[in-house]
Amino acid sequence: MNQAKLNRKINISRVLGTTIKEGKLVQKEIARRMHVTPSAIAHLKKGDMPLQFENIEALMKATGKQNQFLAMEISNKMVGITTPVIDGDKIMKEPLAMAVKTMPELSQAMTSIQKSMDEMTIPSDQLKKENLEDPEELVKECFDAVLYLMNLIAYVCKAFGFSMQDMLKQRVKRWVMKGIVKGVD
Repeated sequence: MNQAKLNRKINISRVLGTTIKEGKLVQKEIARRMHVTPSAIAHLKKGDMPLQFENIEALMKATGKQNQFLAMEISNKMVGITTPVIDGDKIMKEPLAMAVKTMPELSQAMTSIQKSMDEMTIPSDQLKKENLEDPEELVKECFDAVLYLMNLIAYVCKAFGFSMQDMLKQRVKRWVMKGIVKGVD
């Protein structure tokens, strides 16, 4: 079974270019904030140079609060267990369109969860090959739903000027208070 692997160097050129353009950012200012040369930012933007792990925090701070798509892309490429940014040519990239696409994905995920309930009651040492089909479909459908949900959240945050990271931090505090997750640093 493949395990998640940390990629310490990643290409973020596609999303960095969009972040700079849509955020009306200046490469020279990003470079100043990161304490690197403007040419380093130009190379990151062109894909000539990968983003290194140790520079992520500085880049996130340098690009400001409307960097949710950059954060998602870094998370996806760095660790590989989060969803990528929806940026294909066959989908509208705005909150309402994303909401419309998310609803059926959520419905399909809920259906797959329902279909998997009986398999989830079978002790793991008694599972047979035929018991894996519904749970496997559950994982696929839930990933589809999470893809659209994460992007919906990002597009709503962008459209309304919310910081996705700050809002998530607030929710994590709430989840800690409710005992859903343990305290985090």
